[in-house]
Parts: sequence; structure tokens; C-alpha cells
Amino acid sequence: MVKSMTGFGRATKEFEAFKVTIELKAVNHRYSECLFRMPKQLAYLEGKLKKIINKQIKRGRIECFFSITGEQLAKRELHIDWDLADSYYRFIKQASARYELAELPKMSDLLQEQEYLSIEEEVDASSELERLVIETLTRATERLDEMRSMEGAELLLYFKQHLATLEKSLAIIQAEIPVSEKYYQEKIENRLQNIVGENFDQNIVLTEVALLLEKADINEEVERTKSHLKQFYGIILLEEPIGRKLDFLIQEMNREINTIGSKANSLRITEQVVEMKTTLEKIREQVQNVE
Repeated sequence: MVKSMTGFGRATKEFEAFKVTIELKAVNHRYSECLFRMPKQLAYLEGKLKKIINKQIKRGRIECFFSITGEQLAKRELHIDWDLADSYYRFIKQASARYELAELPKMSDLLQEQEYLSIEEEVDASSELERLVIETLTRATERLDEMRSMEGAELLLYFKQHLATLEKSLAIIQAEIPVSEKYYQEKIENRLQNIVGENFDQNIVLTEVALLLEKADINEEVERTKSHLKQFYGIILLEEPIGRKLDFLIQEMNREINTIGSKANSLRITEQVVEMKTTLEKIREQVQNVE
């Protein structure tokens, strides 16, 4: 089925003292990529969290933002580099004696020196917190996937409308082929009449017409394009990621349409080729957004 690669999902869960909020933002990408913005103490969960996302999201760039709060969540501890503090204090005493300072620095002055003082925060990555994070991410991923499916449904309608336009143009081209062949024959006959008059060999005309028609024959390209359109209809109904398949099919259709345009000398066919190329480009732009 058609799914967009863009979307947003958010979920919040609480358990006792913990509250976890996770936001997922998905954008286009050739492959599958997950970027996590979470406390480093939960980094060990990254592999498990990626599997949860990849179970539903097969292609795209997913940014994951974590907000975790709770009274028991963080433990803050004061860390002091006593060796550095001692060196600093000895320097102050020596400087005071050397320069005959009236008094030594106060403790409040020493506390302002951050080189040997630091406050470190540790997240309590308990089993309950881990369970809460996994449940929250699972729900956020489901909501992201729901949004991608909704956008995919709109893309499906868009594709069907433009595929119908391509089919209409292709039908006009196919109907124009006999007219174009007749035009070639009449053109050659008129040229021969202007050169040799009425007395010319009809077999020569038929031979020349056959050669021209063989070079300008677009029936094969038309049939291949019709086959590609049929494949496109089938692919957009598959229950799997289809973006790359559609992208390849667009390239194949573009190649066939270019060949039709280069072979045909009919103004009406040329007009339809231009129309088809414009429509195909619109489809191609949206295919880049399909998972």
C-alpha cells in the first residue's frame, strides 16, 4: 500500500514518579535511518528502540526526541578534584605571603572556581523506566505510522488521477498511428509525382513507405508503456514498501515516452508526448515521498 515517508507521532506515558514523552518526526530518505535525542544513560536501549521503529517504518529518516521527568529520575552529586583544589589553595597562601596580602580568599571565592568543582547528574535507568520508554515509543511509532498511512491514501488518489491522464494520452497516440502511416504514404506519393510525374512504380512507393514506417513504428513503445501503467496500478496495492519500485517504473515509462517522441512526426502525437512527460514528472515528484 502507499505510505508517505513524512509524518509526526507523539506519545506520553506516566508510571508512579516517571513521565516519558517521545516525539517522532519522519522525513524522506533513500534508506532507513533513526536518530535519537535521549539521555546518555539510556543509550544502551538504542538497538532495541531501533527494532521497534523498523518493525513498522521501513524507509525514511526518523528523529526521536525524548523528554523524561520524575522526582526519582536523577541523582545529583558534587564531585571535587581535591588535588587541584589543594594546589589552588597553596598558590593563594604563597601569593599572600609573597605580596603581603592582608587576608586570604574566603571560601565563597574558592567555590566560584569551577575547574575543580562539578555537579554530575545520573539517570536511574530502572527496569520500570525502560518498560515505560519502550511502551511510549511503541505508541508514538503507531501514531506516526497512522499519519503516514493517511498521507499515503491521498497520494494513492493523486496517482490514480494522473495515471488516468497518461492512459488518455496513450489512447490518443495509439489512435493516431494509422493516420500517421497514411500521411507518410501520401507524402511519398506526392514527392514522386512532383519528380517523375504520374508514371512511377507503386512498388517503389510501398517499399519506401515500409522502410519509413519501420523506423517510425511506435507500436512497441506504446504497448510497453501500457504494460508499465498496468504494473503501476498493481504495485500501489501491494502491502509492502513500494517507493523504489515505483521510482524504477517511472524511469522506464519516461524512456518509452521519449522514444515515442523521437520517432513520431505527427504534431498530435508530439502534443500528447509533451502532456505525458509533464504528467509523469508530477507523479515522479510524489513518488519520492513514498516509502
